Amino acid sequence: MLTVFKNATLLNGKDEQPVPDSVLAIENNQIIFAGSNQFWQDKPEQHSIDLSGKWIIPGLIDCHIHMDLHGYSDTFQENLVDEKLRTLRAAKEMSDTLRAGFTTVRNVGTVNYIDFAVKTGIEAGYFIGPRISTAGKIISMTCSGTEYFDGMYRIADGVDECRKAAREQLKEGADLLKLMATGAVMNPGGVPGAPQLNVDEIRAVVEEGEKLGKHTAAHAHGTQGIINAVTAGVHTIEHGTMATDEVLEIMASHKTYLIPTLSLHDLFEAHSDQIPRFMVEKSRAMQEPYIEIVKKAVRMGVPVAMGTDAGTNYNYHGKNAAEIIYLVKKEIMSPLQAITAATKTASEAIRMDHEIGTLEVGKLADFIVLNNNPLDDIQILSKTDEIESVYKNGKVVS
Repeated sequence: MLTVFKNATLLNGKDEQPVPDSVLAIENNQIIFAGSNQFWQDKPEQHSIDLSGKWIIPGLIDCHIHMDLHGYSDTFQENLVDEKLRTLRAAKEMSDTLRAGFTTVRNVGTVNYIDFAVKTGIEAGYFIGPRISTAGKIISMTCSGTEYFDGMYRIADGVDECRKAAREQLKEGADLLKLMATGAVMNPGGVPGAPQLNVDEIRAVVEEGEKLGKHTAAHAHGTQGIINAVTAGVHTIEHGTMATDEVLEIMASHKTYLIPTLSLHDLFEAHSDQIPRFMVEKSRAMQEPYIEIVKKAVRMGVPVAMGTDAGTNYNYHGKNAAEIIYLVKKEIMSPLQAITAATKTASEAIRMDHEIGTLEVGKLADFIVLNNNPLDDIQILSKTDEIESVYKNGKVVS
């Protein structure tokens, strides 16, 4: 069936100026035209939908979530929730995420393969949810703090064990691999600046993924850990909170993507009386310089894509647009740049840009219809009454 959406203002996701009086034509689940009405010839068989006064943008992409986490004040509480209940809860929260306009998410670490179950359920049509690219368990060396997230880590020491750990995730159906290049903020004993897996261990994981055309993401806060990960060939750096100018230059030269997760640190501060003290203290030490580091990354040409760390403390699934708003609020990006970071750049970061991320011929028909202009007020992306409808694969879902 040929469906033609007419007369809206179109943002194609390519960091280009909006197209007024546009046409977006989709057939089955693919885009066959996206552009100005003056270049479109109506077809006798088309079903037309008038969107005068509305805005169309690509479906949003969150490059960094944890679908099995629920936003508890202390993430250790997750260990007390029955795993079957966590799976059902994740399914519901993925539906919330899709209704909020996020048609694709990348899940970068989940307990005991809950992520694969939820992804399978969405693809089977049991419930609605975003397109999910998922990593399975996070590959980590033996270290303090991994027990805080029981079942989320695959502990591996040495090249052979890291290679085996990567193969295990791929066997389960992982779309990417995730590893720990440094310590963490959100577990006791974790030292964010301390490097963890060595270059040769990281490279073994990267190589196993690349055999199947799958990329590797590295959790990395500290300078040396980021350098180790980039040198070993990872595709994305998650967080990057302590990156120096030298590190950013290396990332830019390697075209390594940065996935900052900025707004959660403000959530830590807002709920500092409820969140474990060790998390708040580590977060406070890095937040102010972190904002400046991401601004500098943008200026230096590091590709920066949007990620939220949704599921962490008070960082709820379905509220993912808060990170886009934060990028604008802190003057890290313009509204257009921030939307591009959550569409085109995000699709490149998760290696799905051949299918999604922009509204152009041949891509899947993932898009959002908004009641007003997000370039004038970026906060409308977080308001349910401003989202007219959400389309995934050419079908309306909200």
